[in-house]
Amino acid sequence: MPPASRMAVVSLGTKLALATLGVLAVMSVVLYVQLTGRERRSLVESKQKAATMVAEIFATGLSAPLDFDDTDAVGKELDDLRSNAEITCARVWTTKPEQVSTARGACEGTAEPSDAELDRTKVYDDRMEVTHVVRGAQGVPVGRTLLVFSLERENKAFAASRASIFGLSFALAAATAALLIVLSRRLIVTPLRHLAVAARRIGRGEFATQVEVRSRDEIGELAHAFNAMREALADREQRLEAATENLRDLFDHMRQAIVAFGPDGNVAGAVSRQARKVFGKRDLTGQRVRDLLYAEAGAHDVDAMAFDEWLTMTFEVPLEQWDELAALAPREVPLRRKDGVVVPLELEFRPVAKNGKLERVMMLATDVSEKKQLEQSMQTQEEEHARRMTAMRRLIAGGGQVFVAFIDAARERFRRCHEIVGPSARKLPTAEIDELFRHVHTVKGEARAFDLRELESECGKLEEELDELRSLARGDGFVTTGSVHGALVSRFARAQEAIDKGCDVFVAASPIGRAALDQVTVQRSDIEELEQLAKATEPAIIRVVERLAARPFGESTASLIDMAPTWGDKEGKRVRLEVEGREVRVPPRLARVLQGVLTHLVRNAVAHGIETPKVREELGKSATGIIHAEATEHAGGGVIVVIEDDGRGLDLARIEERAAALGVDVKGRGKDSLSELVFTPGLSTSATLLSGRGVGLGAVRADLEQAGYTVEVSSKFAKNTRFVIRPA
Repeated sequence: MPPASRMAVVSLGTKLALATLGVLAVMSVVLYVQLTGRERRSLVESKQKAATMVAEIFATGLSAPLDFDDTDAVGKELDDLRSNAEITCARVWTTKPEQVSTARGACEGTAEPSDAELDRTKVYDDRMEVTHVVRGAQGVPVGRTLLVFSLERENKAFAASRASIFGLSFALAAATAALLIVLSRRLIVTPLRHLAVAARRIGRGEFATQVEVRSRDEIGELAHAFNAMREALADREQRLEAATENLRDLFDHMRQAIVAFGPDGNVAGAVSRQARKVFGKRDLTGQRVRDLLYAEAGAHDVDAMAFDEWLTMTFEVPLEQWDELAALAPREVPLRRKDGVVVPLELEFRPVAKNGKLERVMMLATDVSEKKQLEQSMQTQEEEHARRMTAMRRLIAGGGQVFVAFIDAARERFRRCHEIVGPSARKLPTAEIDELFRHVHTVKGEARAFDLRELESECGKLEEELDELRSLARGDGFVTTGSVHGALVSRFARAQEAIDKGCDVFVAASPIGRAALDQVTVQRSDIEELEQLAKATEPAIIRVVERLAARPFGESTASLIDMAPTWGDKEGKRVRLEVEGREVRVPPRLARVLQGVLTHLVRNAVAHGIETPKVREELGKSATGIIHAEATEHAGGGVIVVIEDDGRGLDLARIEERAAALGVDVKGRGKDSLSELVFTPGLSTSATLLSGRGVGLGAVRADLEQAGYTVEVSSKFAKNTRFVIRPA
């Protein structure tokens, strides 16, 4: 079917007029036929009544003449009829054979009526034939008559009436048609035309147009409905425009360059503002996506050729295979701008389907320059941090007291510098400037030795400030700090912050935490000798000696922090050991066995507690298992050590089964009692590379009991296992 705009338009008024004329024409024909037929019948019936009356009178007048065979009288009766011009034929038949019939007028071809045709009237187009029986004195039939009446006068009257009826019917039809057409145009066509004009204006977005309601009928209701629709459309258009504007703003403020392209590989439809910015073109419509991404690619550029192949396949494969196809698309493209700067673009392609068929592909290109720079910066910082931590660990391994001494000396030097500079601007003699220079330069050199680059840099900037002051003081022997006083104070404050940061790195690298800042190196033999001598002295001296002999908790966990992930790798697991309370002092009796105890417990957690990454993710846990080691001081002396993992917990059924196999009576044991069976010598629930074959936990309890400590275990299925070491 051709489009509506190309079809020949036939107005509703024309259709109504034609329909009205057609209906009225049919009605006029029917009316004309009915009226003319009725007029014809009326004329014929009147003529028939008169003819029947004349025939009866004529038959009565012939009764005596025919009964007495009076031929003259019969002739006279026939002659009397000749005065009636409408009787064209009169004929009489007698029952006597010697006298058959007598006729007057044009009676050729007329035949004697039969008995069945007597007392009947036959009507023809131009005449009317009336038959009658003539009876004698005794009522006996003595003859038959036939009168033929002309219908010429009636036909003329009918023709005149028919013309009048035709004119009247035509006039009535024309008047009715005109009235109906006028009314239809006024009441239907014109209001509908106004509605059509208003609809076209609304189609052009002219929502101010309103249709005037002039009637209270269906057209009026339609006008009311149209106005309501106009208001609804106007409101919806405003809300849609607002929503579109919001979407456009959102679209334009997205950090991604968004374009869509069709099977021809050309950009089609709206693009984001970022797209125009990234690709450096105001109008991207019709541009080839390949040219946007590989503008400077040569004819044999492998990446560009691969992208061309991918574009060719994109709209040929079924939509169900899109994920496989998208995996072949380029993920990142280096885009060279006009200024020569290379911008790394991260690409993502998404299908735009319609009716189950790929119609377009949306490309999202993200400028990841800042991300790359941030990643590079973070990597540099991580490398710098790792380098510092390594340097600090080497320093600690060789004796941390040297670094602590440097920190104390540097802080004392900067305290003296603050004292010289003073709280406000003042005159600085050359000697004091030189002293400031010596302190700063000394700290700078020592900072370089300990690889504290930030402190070294701040000291270098301070030297520049002081060198300028020294130059100004050469003439007069002094200089007024004036406006540079605030800058000097700020520089010294930043140098102090750099010292604090270096100290924090040292503490973080130390296995014993902040306790490393309070450590000195002594001979173990001297401590042991002091312990023996202290047994016979005062309790206060004994406590001091015990504190001297105690070791920081972090010493026992230092190697385990690095070993736990290595053990996890061997078991196909991800493990991290977290330590809290590194500076807590562990009594010497416990310190001697604690590292071995912790090794057994951490290995046990890795082997039996922590799940594989896949299992942990299925349980809703993070892929990396956490083992937490914490030490706190006990109120009654000594320490409490907790080793807890977030793994699967104890398999009590398996423990009960293995204990029974070893001959242990497990009947009637509760949950806590079954948990205690893990310390049974020789009991092991599984054999792995790290498992102790039933020896580890038994050895743990035995070593702790010798040191005067106990160990307890508790567990929650699929949640954790917790070992608590406390004084007996």
